[in-house]
Amino acid sequence: MFTIIYPGRSGPSKGRYLQLDERNIEESKKKFAEAQELLINKDFRRSKQAFEDAIRLDPENAHAHMGKANALFGMQELTKAMESLEKAVDIAPEDEEILDTYGAYLYNLAKFQTALDVTDKLLKLFPEKAEYWHKKGLVHDAMENNDKAVECFEKAVTLDPADIVILKDLGTLLEKMQRFEAAVDAFARASRLAPEEPFFLNCQGQLLGRLNRYEEALAIFDMTLKVSPGDEYAVNGRAAALAMLGRFDDALAMFDDLIRENPENAFSWDGKSYVLKQMGRAEEAEKAQAEARRLWRKEEENAPGTFGTA
Repeated sequence: MFTIIYPGRSGPSKGRYLQLDERNIEESKKKFAEAQELLINKDFRRSKQAFEDAIRLDPENAHAHMGKANALFGMQELTKAMESLEKAVDIAPEDEEILDTYGAYLYNLAKFQTALDVTDKLLKLFPEKAEYWHKKGLVHDAMENNDKAVECFEKAVTLDPADIVILKDLGTLLEKMQRFEAAVDAFARASRLAPEEPFFLNCQGQLLGRLNRYEEALAIFDMTLKVSPGDEYAVNGRAAALAMLGRFDDALAMFDDLIRENPENAFSWDGKSYVLKQMGRAEEAEKAQAEARRLWRKEEENAPGTFGTA
């Protein structure tokens, strides 16, 4: 019988070898395929058992250890899952899929420094992969290393200029950092790649408003409504831009229409309050402001109103 010799993970220098016959290898592959199918169907307990069967037949099968970790994560047995995943990394320290999975779980478990170390290892192996620069940026973002996160996102965009998810994350981070001009640019680039996606247009419009570029914001919201008629976010944004341009009658009519369609929209009540106040209708403005406050408290724990009235 043909025998395959695998060096143990501590290396041949310590004389550890695992001898597996061809039949065991084939049986291990079958068990692995069975386990993967059970994992896809979210039958985590049976999947775990099948992965363990595959491991018994081939203890150095790193992907079986990773599969067992995935099943254990599905069962919410997090400590055991990480042990299995670390075993997989120990066996195959440069396997891309295993390292990527390990980094993802570390990130989701908020073990950010270790996740960063794993991502750096991936980048040493695959320095031109935008995906891993993006993931490194996400880890830095979670650690509030904002400048480093931006550098990583920008590197990722350079490597893959057509990835709208990276551009979205870059724009969102830049907005959080109040780098509004740069955020507008990131969302505009994403919008050019996905012109039918209203999210990127709405983000531009909101940011242009925060930059007091109301005419440009109005034009962007008009574009949004062409691709997404009735988009409540865009209609609110358009009404807000009109209000800030002093076109109070038009703005009030739009806010009233929005409130008729959705009386629970705090933004619309807040905008209506602002417009009424500017028009000298103080009593009506106070009533609208009170409703905005009530809805902000209800929906967003008294988040500040866009116009500063709530």
